Amino acid sequence: MKDRYRLMRRGGRYYAVDRHNRTRKSLNTDDIDIARRILVARNDAACQTNLNLALGRTYLSAHDPAIMMRTWQDVMDDFCQRGKEQTMSRRKRAMRGAPFAFLKSKKLLETTPDDLRHALSLGGTGANLFLRCIHNLALGLGWLPAAIIPRKLWPEPKLKPRRGITIAEHERIIQSEQNVERRHYYQLLWEIGAAQSDAALMTADNIDWINRVLTYQRQKTGEWACISWNSRRAESLRTAKSTSRLEWNSRKNSVNG
Repeated sequence: MKDRYRLMRRGGRYYAVDRHNRTRKSLNTDDIDIARRILVARNDAACQTNLNLALGRTYLSAHDPAIMMRTWQDVMDDFCQRGKEQTMSRRKRAMRGAPFAFLKSKKLLETTPDDLRHALSLGGTGANLFLRCIHNLALGLGWLPAAIIPRKLWPEPKLKPRRGITIAEHERIIQSEQNVERRHYYQLLWEIGAAQSDAALMTADNIDWINRVLTYQRQKTGEWACISWNSRRAESLRTAKSTSRLEWNSRKNSVNG
């Protein structure tokens, strides 16, 4: 194995020149014997580090032959195959971001903390959360022998405050919206508190006019929501039903609607 450092003299001082990155560092001596001894120590230290790394890779590859070749793209592919359809779609969109484009071709075992910190700098809060997820997934699958960045040293995501709109803001939206169907859609969202996609997918089959109950399955969780209504909610449902361009399926108990 070729020595990593070579000796160079300039201006009466001796320097160790790194063959890998072409940088040089002063040995702080003008004595050739001392300079050679320091250089030997530096090369021994570098050689031992490389030897330890090579031994570690050998042991790991004996346990899992594919571990040497896995990249972050393998982790991302596995990550995007987990969860519900909407979750998988969201994850695939996130994996097209700059932080993940930077990481995807890097081998897991060759990734350094600086690599992850650079990836974090390329994205925002969402990238921070998803990078944590794929890092923890790689750990959980045994594809990483140890955490690259310990859990307590990950930068805290900067979450923006969230809130619901006020009644005054809702009324301004309703008054300013010129599209009748969309205005009634906003009114329906306000009355039942459903997610936008859940409300948009509702049909007359979701409404039990006799028992005054609205039921629907949430797209995000798959759980069923059941909402009873008063006369104001009933009016919102009737209005949304009559003005929607969507196909509202009829049912026996909706004749009074």
